[in-house]
Amino acid sequence: MIGAGASSAATVTVLVVDDSVLMQKLMTQIIDAAPGFKVIGVAGSAEEGWDAIQALRPDVVTLDLELPGRHGLKLLARVLKQDPLPVLIVSAFGGPGADNTIQALELGAIDFIEKPDGSTNTLEGFMKHLVAALQRAATSRRPLAAARQGAQAAAPARPAMPGREPARAGKTSLIAIGASTGGVPAIQTVMRDIAHLRVPVAVVQHMPPGYTAKFAARLAAATGLAVHEAADGDRLKPGMAVVAPGGLRHLEIEERRGELVCLLREGPLVCGHSPSVDVMFHSAARSLGPHAVGILLTGMGRDGADGLLAMRRAGAETLIQSGETCVVNGMPKAAFELGAADRVVPLGQIGAAVGQLVGERPGLRTV
Repeated sequence: MIGAGASSAATVTVLVVDDSVLMQKLMTQIIDAAPGFKVIGVAGSAEEGWDAIQALRPDVVTLDLELPGRHGLKLLARVLKQDPLPVLIVSAFGGPGADNTIQALELGAIDFIEKPDGSTNTLEGFMKHLVAALQRAATSRRPLAAARQGAQAAAPARPAMPGREPARAGKTSLIAIGASTGGVPAIQTVMRDIAHLRVPVAVVQHMPPGYTAKFAARLAAATGLAVHEAADGDRLKPGMAVVAPGGLRHLEIEERRGELVCLLREGPLVCGHSPSVDVMFHSAARSLGPHAVGILLTGMGRDGADGLLAMRRAGAETLIQSGETCVVNGMPKAAFELGAADRVVPLGQIGAAVGQLVGERPGLRTV
C-alpha cells in the first residue's frame, strides 16, 4: 500500500483498490490530473484496502472486484456496513464480471465504470468516464437507514393541474420507472414492494450493454415477477416487467388493441442517454394518459423530468423519490422544479403509495 499526505479540505481524496500495478498507476495519473481530486493511497488486496480506509479516511474508494484472496464484494459489504462511504466499482466489461458488478450495485456501490479493453472501451473513454463517475460519487449522499425511511411521512400531494384527469383505481395499465446513479437497489426496492399489484412494469436504468440482461435476471429473482430485457414487439402482461436494453435504442410503450407493446427505436441521445427515461415516459403519456403511473428515482442529471411532466399533464399519477433518500438527487429534483411530481415519497414508502393509487386492484384497460 502506498499512502499520501492529507490534502486541502476542498480536494476530494480517493483510495484506489486494484491488484494491477498498471491500473494503479494509470488511475492515479488520471485522478490526480482531474481538478479537485487527489489519490491519497493505493491498495492491492481487500485486506490492504480495509486497512487503508481506516488509516487514510478517503472521501471516495475505487474498487476492482477481482482481487487476490478475499473477493472485492466482501470488502464492499464490510465498508458499507461498518464505515459507509461512496465506493465506485471499476470492472471488466460484461461477461461473468457483470453479475458481480450488479451485485455490487445492489449492495450499495455508488456506480461503476468498465476498464479499458483496447477495443470496445478505449483508454480515452475510460479517462472520461472515470472522472465523470468520481464527480457523481463526490456529490452523492448515502441513503438514510431503512428505519428512518419507513418512519418518514410522504409529502402531501401537489394540487391537480387544470384539465387533468385523475388516475382511476382499477384502471392502471402500466407502471413506468426511471433511474440512474444509485438506481439498481432503488428499483429493486420499489419493484419488490409493488410485485403483488400484478401491473405491467417498464424500467429504464442507465446502464451499458452487457449489464441490463443481468440486471433483469436479478430483479426477477428478487421480486418473483417475470422480468427480462425488453425486445422489440414484446407484449407486456400483468405480473411481467421489462428492462430497457443498454445500447443505442430507446424503449417506448404503445397500446395496441388493448395490449401494451414494447418498441425499441434507434435515435439520438436524449439528456445524454440511450435508452432515455424521457423517451419512455413521453410514450406512456401519449399511449396511456391517466392509465399509467410514473416513478422517477435517484440519478444524476435531468433525464426523465420532462417526460414525467408530460405524464402528469396527460393525467397519470407521478411520484419522485425524496431527496434525502436519493444517492444523487439530480433527476428527481429536476422533475420537482418543473412541477412534474404529484407526490414526493421516501424510497421505502413508494410501493405502498403506488398500491394506494391503483387501488390494489389493477387491470389492463380494454378498448
